[in-house]
Amino acid sequence: MKIPFEINTPKLLTTSAGLAIHDEFLFFIEVDEEANSMRKITVPLAEGCIVNGQIKHFSMLEAGFNELHKQVGKIREPVIIGIPEGEAIIRLPSFPNMSIDDIRGSLDLNFDEYFPFPRHDAVFDIIQIKTPADLQERDEVTILAAAARSATVEKILETARKAGIPAGAVEPVNFAMLRSIPEAKEGLCVFADAHNIITTWEGMGIFFRLANNLNGVQDILNTIQFAQMQYRNVRLEKIILAGLNFQLSSDAGLNIINVEDEYYSAEGLAMRNNIDTPGLDLRPMEFVELERRRYSFNINRLILWGLIVGFVMLSVGTISYTFTCIRNLTTEIEIMRDSVSEYTRQRMELVQENQRLERENQATEKVLQFLQNDIPVLEIMEALEANAGIGLKFDTADFSRNGLTGVTVILDGKADNDKAIMNMTEGLKASNKFSSVMLPISQRDQTGRIIFKLVLRMGG
Repeated sequence: MKIPFEINTPKLLTTSAGLAIHDEFLFFIEVDEEANSMRKITVPLAEGCIVNGQIKHFSMLEAGFNELHKQVGKIREPVIIGIPEGEAIIRLPSFPNMSIDDIRGSLDLNFDEYFPFPRHDAVFDIIQIKTPADLQERDEVTILAAAARSATVEKILETARKAGIPAGAVEPVNFAMLRSIPEAKEGLCVFADAHNIITTWEGMGIFFRLANNLNGVQDILNTIQFAQMQYRNVRLEKIILAGLNFQLSSDAGLNIINVEDEYYSAEGLAMRNNIDTPGLDLRPMEFVELERRRYSFNINRLILWGLIVGFVMLSVGTISYTFTCIRNLTTEIEIMRDSVSEYTRQRMELVQENQRLERENQATEKVLQFLQNDIPVLEIMEALEANAGIGLKFDTADFSRNGLTGVTVILDGKADNDKAIMNMTEGLKASNKFSSVMLPISQRDQTGRIIFKLVLRMGG
């Protein structure tokens, strides 16, 4: 159904696709921007799905659509769907020379005069075309009008949606197929295949006739005769046969052309977006409006998408920055832990060194204390060293000073025998350095050595 605005289709599409629904098969084709075919797929339909160009079982059609989607995979570009010949009725009424919108309104009001079903149950679309009658001056325009029951078109669209096939437009398949047949682009021609007989003018169909299961030539000959009588001022130039198994001869010098490619109908649908020939669209208004909103420019949608993209980018940036910060902090923590471990080790070494120095300091203080007390330590040590014989060992020496007795030295040691102790005692007395050398106190330990204590006094 034609609408008073244009549908803005996505600009990034590089391919277009057509899906033709016939009695026994679905024909699917993808073409590039130059209308070169890229992929062709045929899906058989269950027997009884479509009879004489009319859909009898939509469940079977849905199974065919599902199989097509399974073979094609995800379909991104909108697919132009061609409905069977028996589901659409095409008329060529003439109207006074007025705008296409006025003609649409007039046809809408007088719909029952042209089509056999009520307006409330129908969808329709119109385009203005040229016919051989336009070669003569006249105040009328010819309109090609196509209509179908809205319930049928809606079911086809719903079936395609369930199968994951986006619908770009819905056209009568016999109207769209002529786009792919270059032989029909010039002059007055007759096209025929197993389902249709169409009279064409300059590539546009101007007379459509169903011919299901065409087995003979009489229908074609009748159409040729009709075209020659209807348009006496134009010579019929070509007869185009598509997929027919019989030969047609002509004594009138007509050019007979055979078309072999069975995908011509699907290709004509796919070429809708690549050529300037106007197209029909039988989709309901609400469906078209939904598609228009989906693809058309909308400042609010643009701002919303901008905000979404900005939010996503900000989120990704924040997450990346946070991850980097966490990674850097983790590295710094590891470095600080290593530093703390090193500082702890150094601190323990310093504590141990401090303890060692403290012990040395205490020993030094003791030596200094001895020196400050004016005890003749060196003289005593020299005397002990001179008189200590073999087998003697001193363990401790206790020095003390008293104002009355002078310096007292108490020695603790061990000796191998009593003789060594006595010799040492006599030697110390004879040195004349001690005023008193007291006899040792001795006893034997478990090893048999003699433990002794010797008291020496100087001065006093």
